[in-house]
Amino acid sequence: MSNSRRGKKRKLSKSVISVIVTAVILSVFIGALLITNIFIPVKYLTAYMVKAEPNERGTLRVNYIDVNFGDCALIELPDGKNVLIDSGNGAYTDTLNVLKFLNKRGVGRIDWLICTSVKSEHCGGLAEIVKYKDVGYAYIPYCRNTRITSEYHSFVTQLNKKKVPCSYACVGEGISGDGGYFLTFLSPTNYLSPDGEYAALNSEPTKANIENASAVVWLEYRDVSFAFTSDIRADGLKRIVDEYNSAVATNQPFCAVDGRSVKLDGCIIATAPAHGGGDNTYAPWYDLIKPEQVIISVGKSYADYPSAKALSDICNYCQPLYTMHNGNITVTVKDGSYKIN
Repeated sequence: MSNSRRGKKRKLSKSVISVIVTAVILSVFIGALLITNIFIPVKYLTAYMVKAEPNERGTLRVNYIDVNFGDCALIELPDGKNVLIDSGNGAYTDTLNVLKFLNKRGVGRIDWLICTSVKSEHCGGLAEIVKYKDVGYAYIPYCRNTRITSEYHSFVTQLNKKKVPCSYACVGEGISGDGGYFLTFLSPTNYLSPDGEYAALNSEPTKANIENASAVVWLEYRDVSFAFTSDIRADGLKRIVDEYNSAVATNQPFCAVDGRSVKLDGCIIATAPAHGGGDNTYAPWYDLIKPEQVIISVGKSYADYPSAKALSDICNYCQPLYTMHNGNITVTVKDGSYKIN
C-alpha cells in the first residue's frame, strides 16, 4: 500500500500553482514592457493610446497647446508638413500632453522644430520631443554657452545625438511652401551682428538680454497671419516696429523669405509676449499689428500673469484667450477664412 502511494505523482498544492502562475504573468508583462519600450516609451504610453486625426490637405491648423506657464504651438501646414514651436518647461504632465496632442494629430515627423528661447518654459520638453519624434530640421538660439540652462543643454545634447541639422533662429531664415504659406523670423537680428541681440546674450546673459534674444516668428497663409512673440521685451518690440516703419517709408521689403515680405499691419492672431509680462508689452506694437485675437499661454498658479499693463494694451483690440481657462486652442484657416476652436 505504501509503495503504490509513493509511485503516484505528487499533486502540486494550490499555493504553489498560484506562485507559478503569478511568476509567468509577471514575466510576460515585463517582457511586453521591454519590447514595447523599444517602439513606444512606457512612461508616455497613454500618449500613444489615441486615435490619429491627420490634418486635411489645403487647411492650415495652428494649435496652441496648454503647457501651463510656458509656450508650445503645433503648426500643421496645408501641404502635410509640420512645425513645432517650443514645448513647455519639461514637466512630465506637460510633455505627456504635448506628445498626446502630436499623436492625436497623427504627427510622427516634425519637419521643422523651432526653439525660441533658452529659458526653461520654452525649451524644457524639447529633449524628450527630439528623443521620441523624428525631427527633420531645427532652428535654435545662438547661445555659445549651451549650459546656460539645464533644459537647453539637454535639448542641444539630444539634437547632436540624433544628428538633427540646425540653423540659428534669426532674421533672414525661414521656410515657404507650394501651398502658399511662409514662415520667417522678425527677431533676433543676424547672429553674426556685433550689435545684435545674440551678441548681448553671449556677452552678458541677463534676464533682459535672454528675453530680447527670443525668436519672434511670423506665419502667413492666404492673407491670414500669426505672430509668435516668445519672451521678447518692450524694447525688442520697439526695434521691430521702428525697423518695419523704416522699411515701409523707404519701400523696402521687411523680413522677406523667397521674395515674400512681411506686412505687419493687420495681424490676425498673436501671442502675448512672456505670458503677458509687464516688461514685455509695448502699446505701439499692438497699434501696428491690430490683432483680431491675442492668446496668452499661462498657468493658473501664476497670479502676476498676465499683468494689468499687458491686458490694457491687448484689450484695446480684443478680449484675449487663455490656455489656463480654454485649454488647447486651435485656429483653422481654410479658403481664406479662419475659425477658432
